Amino acid sequence: MASRAPILGIAGLVFLLFGLLSHWLMYNPAEGFFAFGWYSLFHVVLGLVCLVWYFVSGSGSLLQFVRARSTRYGANAVVYTTFFLAVVVMLNFLGARYHRRIDLSAEGVNTLSEQSRQVLDRLQEDVQLDVFLQGGRDPVLEELFDAYKYRSPRIQARFVDPQVRPEVAQEAGVTQVPSIRVRMGERSTIVTETDEESVTNAISRVSNPERKKVYFAEGHGEPGTKDTGNPGGFGLFADALGKQNYLVETLFLPELEKVPDDAAAVVVTATEKDYFPREIDTLRSYVRGGGHVLVLLEPRQGEALVKLLGEFGIRAGNDVIVDQQIRLFEGVSLGLDPVVSDYSDHPSVAPLKERTLFSLARSVSPAEPAPQGIVVKTIASTAKTSWAETDIERIFSQSQAQLDPQDREGPVSIGVAASAFAKDIGGQGDAEMKLVAFGDSSFATNKYWRQLFNDALVLSVTGWLTGEESRISIGPRIVRASRAHLTQAQAITVFYLSVLVIPELILLLGITVWWRRSAL
Repeated sequence: MASRAPILGIAGLVFLLFGLLSHWLMYNPAEGFFAFGWYSLFHVVLGLVCLVWYFVSGSGSLLQFVRARSTRYGANAVVYTTFFLAVVVMLNFLGARYHRRIDLSAEGVNTLSEQSRQVLDRLQEDVQLDVFLQGGRDPVLEELFDAYKYRSPRIQARFVDPQVRPEVAQEAGVTQVPSIRVRMGERSTIVTETDEESVTNAISRVSNPERKKVYFAEGHGEPGTKDTGNPGGFGLFADALGKQNYLVETLFLPELEKVPDDAAAVVVTATEKDYFPREIDTLRSYVRGGGHVLVLLEPRQGEALVKLLGEFGIRAGNDVIVDQQIRLFEGVSLGLDPVVSDYSDHPSVAPLKERTLFSLARSVSPAEPAPQGIVVKTIASTAKTSWAETDIERIFSQSQAQLDPQDREGPVSIGVAASAFAKDIGGQGDAEMKLVAFGDSSFATNKYWRQLFNDALVLSVTGWLTGEESRISIGPRIVRASRAHLTQAQAITVFYLSVLVIPELILLLGITVWWRRSAL
């Protein structure tokens, strides 16, 4: 027993050290200094028992114990352990003071989008975010706003419980929760959506009081911009533009001599009733003068618009795009809802990588050769399994399609962008003409707006047309993060194992190995 006594003294010091260390780390002022947890109390008692056993076993006086070689080795181990812990504490302190965030998730779900970062980097004044929540707490929102504050020191956020602080909610004009008031100086706005898209666009809105106008041509049976209940309406399209800090208005071309000067872009949709020659002349003059137009075509409709596009290097085919679809228990079948996943490097679709869904679309491709001075480029194409069916009558009358030699095999261009300087296409000045055409209009209607990433595509193109690339496709998507949600008991267990138990076992194992080797 006497030969084993020295290791009991070293073990006692280790137990006592980790007991006091755990008590210090888990100390709660509300419970008092002497409120030891079970882990701390067990180690302190065990350490004292080992030390008492060491002295009672006749291993010598305290002075002999201190001068013993085993004590010096044990003291060295304690010093090394203390030094290691001091380094860890210092690194944590430096990390808290000079912290850096690194997102290692596969989808980048813990960082802001590139568009949000661009908006924050341009801030010239401080922005106050007042978040009104039931209970005043939301871990997900807190994490989101931490990302905003980490990116820009001009972002300040506070969380308010309207029931606890009703005067603050009344002063802000908040009538429902959750709500976020975004304020910069005298300008403020309130949003009820709590996703990154809504918050970023609210920041953009207050930081730039000027709101650009997007006009929708009407008078031919186009989808209504205020129609959110009808599947064929443009209501969701218009609402999304409003959230992007645009003003949406309608345009009746027959009553106008020219497109209004404050138009940032004009949306023109092909319908069963074609445009009048005077309307086409008005649009032509607007485009040649450096205007920005989004044209949404349909098969067998809008021939006047098709001819106008041809003047600027965009060719619309007299066809319908057919694509193969794989249905459960049915195998491969043919469908008229092509899925697009192939985008070019054009700035109008540069941020897009996800799929979009079209319905009953015609092909739209660059004309060859392109008119002089105009740059024309495909921005979206269908899959290789698709083709442009030229026998339209058979499709509409018999619902049949077959790839024939005269048909165009996939990938089929379904979206095209054209740009040129006004002076190079018969206009005046240095304004840049921008023109985008799609072979389908239904993909932007209420029915398809939230299908796949249709909304992101439309907003991305609109942002390029209006010169607001920072508002391009700030995706309102919630991607599932790869994270573990621990209960309080589980978190405490992980803490004890990683910070206390495992280091303690390693230290005791090292002391045991050293002791056995020294005893040989």
